[in-house]
Amino acid sequence: MKLMSDNSQVISETATVYGWSEYIGIHALASVINSLTGSSGLSIGVGINISYPPHSDKSRIYKMEKIVRKECSRRGIGILETRIFENPLIAVPSVTVSGIAVVSEKREECLEDGLGIQGISDKKSLAGADIVLSKWIGMDGMLQIAREKMEALAERFTPGFIRQVLSYETELYAEKEIGIAKDLGAIALYQITQGGIFASLWEMSKELKTGLEMDMKQFSILQETVEVCELFRLNPYKLTSAGCFLFVTEDGEKLRERLLKEGVMASIIGNTVEGKGKLIRNGEDVRCLDRPAPDEIWKLHALEG
Repeated sequence: MKLMSDNSQVISETATVYGWSEYIGIHALASVINSLTGSSGLSIGVGINISYPPHSDKSRIYKMEKIVRKECSRRGIGILETRIFENPLIAVPSVTVSGIAVVSEKREECLEDGLGIQGISDKKSLAGADIVLSKWIGMDGMLQIAREKMEALAERFTPGFIRQVLSYETELYAEKEIGIAKDLGAIALYQITQGGIFASLWEMSKELKTGLEMDMKQFSILQETVEVCELFRLNPYKLTSAGCFLFVTEDGEKLRERLLKEGVMASIIGNTVEGKGKLIRNGEDVRCLDRPAPDEIWKLHALEG
């Protein structure tokens, strides 16, 4: 949402994450901060709403708030308000982070030039642009699963494996790659969130008004994500991936090389094409991209019901 004034605009973003882990608010916060950073937002502030079902362990609920507050303090983000309340209509706690940021008139012009999150340039056709993927699909979901199902993971994997999984929490934020993409004139930026990369590609195609031709073998994914998803029979390509971005650019190789040089995993996964077709190649297999489906993380919570 955007609220305009004579020389600035206020942009808002909201993210909700469900789960019993005390760390779920970190995922909602990272998603919001990445989106506002992509929008060239300044002076970011957030509101935090935590709802919980009856008979919840209150100490765990208040620890959720404490952890989000600590992360906001560490990142210099102001907290506008905090609400914690019981909701008899839910079975799993949720943390909703609502963030706002002020964009100056100068930054607003950048947005109109297509340099902000989901910003689109004024070119008549965006066909022929490269699509660069940063970091790893499903990483965000993998971390949520690990925190929610730590006991199950400990029965299957070694402590070293679990420590490696949790080490990726530092990768949830994407300021570095967003800044690099903007510096190199990216046409559009899309954070991969609910529904995973398949949902984001579908929405991106719709907003850009182009078709897509993608190479699934170029989708970067952590081996840890593959193994965690296999354990719970989840599809990582439909799994929330906050911190993972799609960058649309005229020179994908230049952006990829710059990101890799700066220590950010990156790959060119395809390009935009004329028309509305959305094709995904996986070796010799070619298929059309399906409409977005519910995020796979919901299956994890459905098993608890």
